[in-house]
Amino acid sequence: MTLPLSTVLLEPFAEEPVVSVLRLYGDIGLEAITRISALVDDLVENKRFHLLVDLSQVNFLSSPVVGALMGCRERLMRRSGSIALLAPKPELAEKLNLMGVNLVFPYYSNKNAFLRHFRWEYQSESRSLALEVPAYAGYVPAIRRLIAGLLLSKGYTPREAFQLESIVDELSNNAIEHGLPIDKKFNISFSFDKSSVHLAVSNGCKTLSSEAQERIREKFRNPCIIPGSMRGRGIALVKKIASDMTFSVDAQRVQVSITKMREES
Repeated sequence: MTLPLSTVLLEPFAEEPVVSVLRLYGDIGLEAITRISALVDDLVENKRFHLLVDLSQVNFLSSPVVGALMGCRERLMRRSGSIALLAPKPELAEKLNLMGVNLVFPYYSNKNAFLRHFRWEYQSESRSLALEVPAYAGYVPAIRRLIAGLLLSKGYTPREAFQLESIVDELSNNAIEHGLPIDKKFNISFSFDKSSVHLAVSNGCKTLSSEAQERIREKFRNPCIIPGSMRGRGIALVKKIASDMTFSVDAQRVQVSITKMREES
């Protein structure tokens, strides 16, 4: 049976304007290849290089069509674009997996899953976390593991995750032991994208005199490491690991902020 051209439609993606949606319906065979190729030609000509192929209404996808989509993928990837498959039915997904399609194209079960991945990969969307933590050292290991797990889940290396764990550990314990948190709590603000991590640890404190504020600033500027002692090593270690460290000290609040750029692969 010859497929009508209406079974292959190209539409804008309302939730993400730079992405186009190729909607396929029914049994997609050889007859659809010309239409699909022409639509991708138009996308490339109009400098639109991101394509989401909606398979939610497809019952059958022939291997030549899969081959044509692989050709489209190569053309888009050469232009720093992307192509992904949306919501194939379980029976179709199983057949595509047997053909190895899942090794070439990412699948997404719904639009939100696609958007989360796309915005992270291609628009440098960041992930963020804000915590108010009781000022007890026993909570720090769980925070370390949480932040490391978030980084690892987004492709950061174990080394990078461990470095951030070390920074979290040192700054958190510094806030607990030396920050004199007046309300027995401290705050962590954490955000990261594909290129860098930003972390801020702050705590309220009893009113500090001008002299006390300056002593704290000097500790951050020039951490003093006493031979044979661990005192001061925490801030020194943070300054060594981080790409940048800043601090803010006023009469009732102390905050240390770091930026850690990703290592070159």
